Amino acid sequence: MTGLWDSFDDDAFRHDQKTGMYFDETRLHRLDHRGKHFAVTGPLNIPRPPQGRPVIVQAGASDAGRGLAASVADVVFTYNAELIDAQATYADLKARVRAAGRDPDEVIVLPGLSTVVGATLAEAEDRMDRLTSLLDPRVALADLAYWLGGVDLGALPLDGPLPDLPTSNQSRSAQREIVERARAGGLTIRQLAQQRARDARTVVGTPESIADHIQEWFEGGAADGFNVVFPYLPDALDDFATLVIPALRRRGLVRTEYTGRTLRENLGLPRPPSRWSAR
Repeated sequence: MTGLWDSFDDDAFRHDQKTGMYFDETRLHRLDHRGKHFAVTGPLNIPRPPQGRPVIVQAGASDAGRGLAASVADVVFTYNAELIDAQATYADLKARVRAAGRDPDEVIVLPGLSTVVGATLAEAEDRMDRLTSLLDPRVALADLAYWLGGVDLGALPLDGPLPDLPTSNQSRSAQREIVERARAGGLTIRQLAQQRARDARTVVGTPESIADHIQEWFEGGAADGFNVVFPYLPDALDDFATLVIPALRRRGLVRTEYTGRTLRENLGLPRPPSRWSAR
């Protein structure tokens, strides 16, 4: 894909009406990819993107996923519940990026962050309780089964322990985290499903306490920013935008306006040069 995005040099298109030259043919490059699984001659029939190439995002915390992120990703989505685990993930990813010969500052690590905001902690807790009560137990069980790799939980006693499960390539890190939590707490399948309904990764609190959480993770070597998700829309998004963002701006942690024209610029990532520019 990066080769196809580099099909045209940045200055290939002349649009010269006087000479009739639309683009300079010497600045067009065929890919001629011949790989194990497919072959692509190219070139791509569009100019090189304004960002050089779109921002490449990787998600998945398995060893293979982290290796892929270190080699190609501009942004990595992570999803740890505890600060110490997030710090370990962050350090591991940055070390892998460095080992791959890349600049760790040019790979952005964004943990997932879900929030429920209230004017007071009691209000936020009440909102979260009401939200959790709306989830049908069958949906909670199906959600748990998904994160355990698609195992059929319906055939198991809900008030019994989680049995040994085969390792799945689907959400491997999430499966490991759930199994470890079940073993450590002696939790039943029903209790695990109830915990999934109220995810430990959801921060419930006031605008200032949520800002505290964000600042602690950002300054504590666990995040370069956050991939903010919302348990319901549009109110949870509105609450974050109107309540949490101003609290972060008062601390100098969030910009007041965008400084670039592209996502890459606003992430503070450099524009990658074409593979042909050095040649």
